[in-house]
Amino acid sequence: MKRSKLTKLLLGLSVAILALSACGPRVSTPGPEQMKTYVAETIAVQLTRTEIARPTETPRPTLAPSPTLAPPTATVAVPTAAVGLPTSTVGGPATATPPPVQTGVDAGVWTYSTPVDGTAITAGGKFSVVVTLMNTGQTTWNTSYYIMHTGGPAMGAPVEINMPYDVPPNMSVQITIEFTAPTETGAVKSDWMIVNSSDVGFAVFWFEYTIV
Repeated sequence: MKRSKLTKLLLGLSVAILALSACGPRVSTPGPEQMKTYVAETIAVQLTRTEIARPTETPRPTLAPSPTLAPPTATVAVPTAAVGLPTSTVGGPATATPPPVQTGVDAGVWTYSTPVDGTAITAGGKFSVVVTLMNTGQTTWNTSYYIMHTGGPAMGAPVEINMPYDVPPNMSVQITIEFTAPTETGAVKSDWMIVNSSDVGFAVFWFEYTIV
């Protein structure tokens, strides 16, 4: 009796063990294709984590190119021709005829002389002066117009010298005057005037030299 009960007990335990074994989880070895799938999924997960962990790149601002500054342009002063009366630096007698008032009908200005004022001239020597005058009036200076010595030493020049040719408005004329320097040394100033065909003066000018 006891052996029969023990046998039944062992059989019951065996059945229970088998039942419990049948209910437990089954572990199977994955095949090659399943392993490839596992590896691909693992790599995808790792890449996703890397992108999440990587800080967002801050875009750098694009700097605009600095404007190129043009080099400063040098300003060149262009000398203008002297027009009008020469500046007198020699003290002397007053002009014999006072400067006339230019009406605009007859008008003119001194522009240049050669030799220039202040040139040293040898005492007693002969020298030529070329004076340039401009017609700034409304009439043409014909050959009846002339220049006339009005004060200071004439230095041997003619008292009157006619225009060598007609000079229309806004044109210039050059007149050559032959002088003989004084024998006394020092500064000299010779005064002259432009006169029209009616013997009316309308512009004055002069020459200044140093006699040595």
